[in-house]
Amino acid sequence: MKKKNRIKRGDYNRVLITETLPFETPIIFSNDGLYNHVASIGTASGIQKTIVDALVLGEGHPKAINSTNPYLYKVRKNSKEFRRLALLHPLSQWRLKCFYQKYEQLILHYCTQSPASIRSPRQVAGNFYKKSSWENINQYKKDAVTLASLDRYVKHTPSFFSYFGYDRLYKFFNSRDYFSLEKQFCVLTTLDVSKCFDSIYTHSLSWAVKDKEFTKGNVSVSSTFAQDFDQTIRHGNHNETNGIPIGPEASRIFAEIIFQEIDCRAIAKLPDLEFGVDYVFRRYVDDVFIFAINEAVAQRIYDIYADTLVAFNLHANTAKSSTIHRPFLTTKSRLIFEAGLKTNEFLSKFLDEPMAGALAPKRVFSKWKLTKSYIDSIKALCSANSSSYDEVASFLMSVIVERIKKLVNRDLETCEVAVQDNYLTVIEVLVDVLFFLYSVAPSVGASYKFSTSLILVFRFSEKYLPVHAGTISHQLYTLASRLLLEQCGKPHAEGVDGFVNLEYLNIALAIRELGDHHLLPSRVLDELFINNRRLSYFTIVSCLFYVRDDDQYKAIRKEILRSAASRLRDMSDILMNSEKAYLLLDLLSCPFVPDANKSLWIKSLYSVLQKAPPNNADINAFLAVVCDGHWQIDWQDVDLLNSLEKKELKQAY
Repeated sequence: MKKKNRIKRGDYNRVLITETLPFETPIIFSNDGLYNHVASIGTASGIQKTIVDALVLGEGHPKAINSTNPYLYKVRKNSKEFRRLALLHPLSQWRLKCFYQKYEQLILHYCTQSPASIRSPRQVAGNFYKKSSWENINQYKKDAVTLASLDRYVKHTPSFFSYFGYDRLYKFFNSRDYFSLEKQFCVLTTLDVSKCFDSIYTHSLSWAVKDKEFTKGNVSVSSTFAQDFDQTIRHGNHNETNGIPIGPEASRIFAEIIFQEIDCRAIAKLPDLEFGVDYVFRRYVDDVFIFAINEAVAQRIYDIYADTLVAFNLHANTAKSSTIHRPFLTTKSRLIFEAGLKTNEFLSKFLDEPMAGALAPKRVFSKWKLTKSYIDSIKALCSANSSSYDEVASFLMSVIVERIKKLVNRDLETCEVAVQDNYLTVIEVLVDVLFFLYSVAPSVGASYKFSTSLILVFRFSEKYLPVHAGTISHQLYTLASRLLLEQCGKPHAEGVDGFVNLEYLNIALAIRELGDHHLLPSRVLDELFINNRRLSYFTIVSCLFYVRDDDQYKAIRKEILRSAASRLRDMSDILMNSEKAYLLLDLLSCPFVPDANKSLWIKSLYSVLQKAPPNNADINAFLAVVCDGHWQIDWQDVDLLNSLEKKELKQAY
């Protein structure tokens, strides 16, 4: 059962929470602080007001800022590919917020034109549902976070709009709709759009919303929805017309409006075939699934859709197209199905369900035999299907994490030692399997699941398993540090511009939860994340969050701050350069950065704004309170478990 939560529908600032950020970021990163600063701007004054006005609201600039440059970074998509993501400048995020506020109803109108879309906004969200498995583990969160009204109404909101269809593609394949389509049609052909977001021509939104010839003949009209959306997206992407930023939900909505028109035009080009009778296609973002009465019809639909794409400067990726006849079972879906059965069989051997939503451990006689047998079965499945661990590991981790949530959903205040022993054994088995699955297929998404499990198991053992808490925390640290140690000396996308090692940065951040007695050696942090590399924003703030003011990391902290100071030495482009803007905002509120650096940066910002610098008394007064608030990184009060819950709600699709 899911719990319903109300949302303040008139709070447009929540666009900054839901629509403007990539999904794949460090665990500690969010826009909650930005939201707070914007919400309290009415009471801000002095330096704080100047900073918010200049870097968020776009006020007090010596000249107009027509566009900003996003912070571009790359993460691993799988073992062979990378995904490039864009973090928009706060100025561009604020512009998106203003666009949503002005055009929310038109966005909804243009996203409801196609009968084929299975993922599109339908109304402004008035409530949302959170998984009961998260509700049950609120006992492991920090009270200061979970009781905040902002947390209830804003921080967990998955999106500004409520959506029709499916938030994950696999849910479509498991749906009654898919079941019905297989009964009705005997052929399924897939169509993939090549480099979709990188290829979108921003002016083509006008072609989708209005007739192309009309648009070309009325280019001087500046107040239209399409042109405003076009300009807003380009504002955050260095005014580029080719390609849109990858990551923000707003970009997906931009693409959705274009694809809604492509769907309708393709259907209109087939007057002799009836949609829903001779064929149907379903589109999930840029993945199209064509169901037809025979292969010839399916090929015709494919050709028409591909040709319609060309009219919008987009192209079908023929290499990724496939056609299958009933039964509609791909290699991957068969693999997932069989792996799920194996996993349920494995888990049932040592977990009981004494009550709904909670699990209890059975007695285990041989941990290694149980673990090895399961891993061997998954290995054999992957081999038999000629598939890699990438195809199945993330799914299996999701299954196991859900079981861990249910395992810790017990009140064990009077837990006997023998029962604690059983919990210890079961936890060791689950953790061993998780570490294996993560090791063979690390990814940023998997790092969130992995970190959730690590933190839950640690907090559960601290609260309910006093006999074994030390053993469990030591095991978690040993396995995590070994995982990171194994990466030392290995090439990590060397030479790939903008690569951020988020899948391992997040693991380091998660094991920081274990406390000061379980800190990683300096050489591991240095070799994995620093090691004479050009440090980017995410690496700087993540490493600084980890080392804090601990003496053993003095040399690393010095190197991090040197790198940050070097980046902020020239602030002439800070009103356009996203990476510099975020660095400045987060380091000003960081208690581990010397006040001398902060004072220098404040004066530099005022110089860029062509304002007289504040006097020393004003600067000192600002520095005395600046660490009480935060921007993207909450240096003092962040609850990683809370952050991970929000990550799960906002899963990428």
